[in-house]
Formats: sequence, C-alpha cells, structure tokens
Amino acid sequence: MTARSAIPRDIPRGSRPAFRIHYASFESRVAAGALDLLVMFIIASLLVTVGSLVVLVSSDFEKVEPSSTALNIFWACVAAIPPALLLYFFIGLAWKGQTIGASVMQLMVIRSDGRPLGVLGSMARVIGLLVYLLIVALGIIVAFAFRESTPIAATAIAAAFLIAAFGFIWAAFDPRRRTLHDRIAGTIVVRLV
Repeated sequence: MTARSAIPRDIPRGSRPAFRIHYASFESRVAAGALDLLVMFIIASLLVTVGSLVVLVSSDFEKVEPSSTALNIFWACVAAIPPALLLYFFIGLAWKGQTIGASVMQLMVIRSDGRPLGVLGSMARVIGLLVYLLIVALGIIVAFAFRESTPIAATAIAAAFLIAAFGFIWAAFDPRRRTLHDRIAGTIVVRLV
C-alpha cells in the first residue's frame, strides 16, 4: 500500500484530488528506529561472526596461530559493517520507501510532495542520516583536540550528542513530524492506513 493508494480513481485527470496524509507519530518512529537498530545489530553480528569463524578455522580451533589471510578477512568483514548498514537503509528506502522497522510499524518515507522516494530521494535521506555521524565525529575531534582539559572535552562530546539527539527529537514538536534528516532530504514519514 502506498501513500497514493488513498486517491480516488474517479477524479478527472489534471485536477488534484484532496486526500489527507497521516503523518507518523513520534512514538511509532521511535519504535521503528529501535527495530532498525536491532536489524543493524544483527547485520553487524553476522559480519563479525563470519570473520571470526574464518579466523577460528584458520587457527585450527586455536591450536596454531591464524593465517594473515584469515586475519585480513576478519578485518575486511569488520570494515564491511558501515557500508552494509548504509546499504540497508538505501536499498529499503529506494525499493519500497521502508526499512524493516518502518514496515513493521506500517510507516513509509515519501517526498514532501507525496511522490515516492526513488533512488535519488533515498540517497538524499541516507546523506541526511550521515549528518548525525558528522556532528558526533566533530564533537569527538574537538574533544580529542582539547583532551588535556577534561571539562572542555566532555562539553564538546556532550554538545555533539545533544545536537544529534535534538535532530531526532525535533519530530516530536514539528507539525509534519519531520526530523533534521527529513528536512535535509525533503521527505516526510507517513502512516499507512
């Protein structure tokens, strides 16, 4: 079911039908995000497990030192976690406008004008999500630069996490329930009814 499926079919061509978009509640978005975190944890766990099994078999179940190839495969699996997580969001959003968490919670991400996301919209949304990582990384860099002063370093990290959290909490107060990454990507999250 898409957000457009609520449009009656007997409307004359060229006229814009009146239909109501049901914005996703803040609570349902939090629940979908929690489910997505669980899926991301499973993806990361599977990649680490595969790498660990290669090292375990290479070491003959810890009887000898593992080969350097096995260790390289392990670290390649660990390095594959961030791209795998980005692909999880990109593929889900480009294909159906939903991640697994959004699907379970009956939510869909669409463009602000009501059209489906598509590939470019999905890319914009993933880039919007990466802004949070950029904010936190900037806080960590500032904290590292001022590591001699614990209060300044702690303030930098706390401020970065608060700004990132505010980007999500913004949806609780916005009339269209948009977060910072929704505003960056020009998207809204709707409830499928």
